[in-house]
Amino acid sequence: MAVTGILLYGFLVSHLSGNLLLLLGDGGSAFDAYAEFLARHPLLIPAEIGLLLLFLVHIYLAITVSLDNHRARPEPYQLTASLGGRTWASRTMIWSGLAIVTFLVVHIATFKYGDRGDGTLYDLVVGSFQSELYAGGYLVALTILGFHLWHAFHSAFQTLGLSARPFLRRVSMGLSVLLAGGFAAIPAIVYLTL
Repeated sequence: MAVTGILLYGFLVSHLSGNLLLLLGDGGSAFDAYAEFLARHPLLIPAEIGLLLLFLVHIYLAITVSLDNHRARPEPYQLTASLGGRTWASRTMIWSGLAIVTFLVVHIATFKYGDRGDGTLYDLVVGSFQSELYAGGYLVALTILGFHLWHAFHSAFQTLGLSARPFLRRVSMGLSVLLAGGFAAIPAIVYLTL
């Protein structure tokens, strides 16, 4: 689970770097050129299949871990406390994961398979984010993603035996804020300025 999570983190970094081209103020030409490059790249289909498999393995492992945890302790605790560094993010990982999967379905349906009409992908993104409902829902989903990433990164290092390093918790927090905040900046800026 740690390995698939770290690989998904890598995907998010690359995805965000491409999406930030939306904010260059060039009417979308750099973003559309980037999107066209990706669409025509011969490795796009194998990369998408690999990414889908990575997500499916991550989801399978998450369900397996949750079921194993439940089998190990079928009776709930009388008192829930934040002992041992438990956070709201760590207690809700399965639920935030389900919310992220729902968000991904909507995100892919909108931007990969959405109707562009006579416009470009940039036009579709800007048009979508000018909707209060879509931009607001996107920001809520990215907040959930941020909490998920916060616990996930720290937990991955714990799985790899590096949790005793106190700076890793701060690194995890910083990376989750940068990623979720970077993605959230896009609909916020588009909605407020375009």
